[in-house]
Amino acid sequence: MNIIIFEDSNIDNLKPFSINHASFELKCGIYSNLERIINAFDGDINYYLIVRNELKEIIQEKFPRYTVNPKKIPEGLYLNGAALWNNNNISKIKKGYAFSSSGNLVSFVSSESILYDDIYNVIDKTSKVTSDIEIDYVSYLWDCIELLNQYLELDKKNLSNSYIPDNIKIEIHPDNYYFSKGCDIRPGCILDGSNGPIILAKNVIIESGSIIKGPIFIDQGSIVKSGAKLNGSIIIGPECKIGGEVSNTIFHGYSNKTHDGFIGDSYIGEWVNLGANTNNSNLKNNYSKIKFNFSDKVIDTDKLFLGVMIGDFSRTGISTMINTGSYFGLGANIFGSGFQNKYISSFSWADNEVVDFNKFIATIKIMKARRSKKLSDLEILFLNNLYNLKIKKILIKNSIICLF
Repeated sequence: MNIIIFEDSNIDNLKPFSINHASFELKCGIYSNLERIINAFDGDINYYLIVRNELKEIIQEKFPRYTVNPKKIPEGLYLNGAALWNNNNISKIKKGYAFSSSGNLVSFVSSESILYDDIYNVIDKTSKVTSDIEIDYVSYLWDCIELLNQYLELDKKNLSNSYIPDNIKIEIHPDNYYFSKGCDIRPGCILDGSNGPIILAKNVIIESGSIIKGPIFIDQGSIVKSGAKLNGSIIIGPECKIGGEVSNTIFHGYSNKTHDGFIGDSYIGEWVNLGANTNNSNLKNNYSKIKFNFSDKVIDTDKLFLGVMIGDFSRTGISTMINTGSYFGLGANIFGSGFQNKYISSFSWADNEVVDFNKFIATIKIMKARRSKKLSDLEILFLNNLYNLKIKKILIKNSIICLF
């Protein structure tokens, strides 16, 4: 059986995460969207990943077991990577040809092969002849935050009996604690699972004096620093270092918020470093609904609470102040007094400058080496192409200004 997982035209609304990630890499529970699909199928399955051509090489490097963007895509079942699949909704789509949710094509069956160059035309035509299905679909990054509690509750049902360290005594809601062997929960911690599960993967360290409230999932190798206050609805990891106060936030792997400061209602990419006393606002002081700025449009989110969406490799300086509903692109270095701009583009240096690419790459190599990882040649090429596009846009903008 062939399963083809595809991105759709909504991918720009998932920025800054989608600048260098496919939609099926999104997380709003223990598993990524791709992992949810794989978990839902048994037997001999061939998986094909259909992404924007500029992502092909880095996605293939990241997922070598699967075929990415073949010239001819075989017949099979197509699944939208921005949808959250499980056994229940997959059983429903087996009874029809094409299905959509809230106007988004989420699945269809093709009995013949399709050329990659034609796939998005096929998706567009197919979206006009669908049946409706109820399935959670991620239109914006903040949807993952909203769905987080629901999916941690679902995901905990797939977990086996928990390992309980000798120094842990559970008084209430014992069914909400899932600890893997190798966890190190040090003296003086308070773990409160009364509002949802607390799930700790292998080799997680909870340092003394931390307060952790569920629902929360901390992936393998992550460290919660002394005195942290993690107030629930949180995903961390793997190999993150998290301190200070956090609520309603998703951290992808290898990101750091080691020191004091508040982060809430936010979506943080990989290899992000938040400097000491970085704080974000997640509620406007007039209690009005929050608007979110993309580079080319402003979205009325209809939300009272929304923090910051941060792309991979971005860093904030000491005491950075972040506004409600902020967008920080990939590879930005953000610092300076007062509240930062709500929209900060990729590779920005402070307010008006651009990072030096060679220094940027050198820093990433150091960051990755500290986690025993390497920056691949394909990643460097991808980042260099992004950087050159940024410089080109600046030059075009400056030439237009000069004309006037």
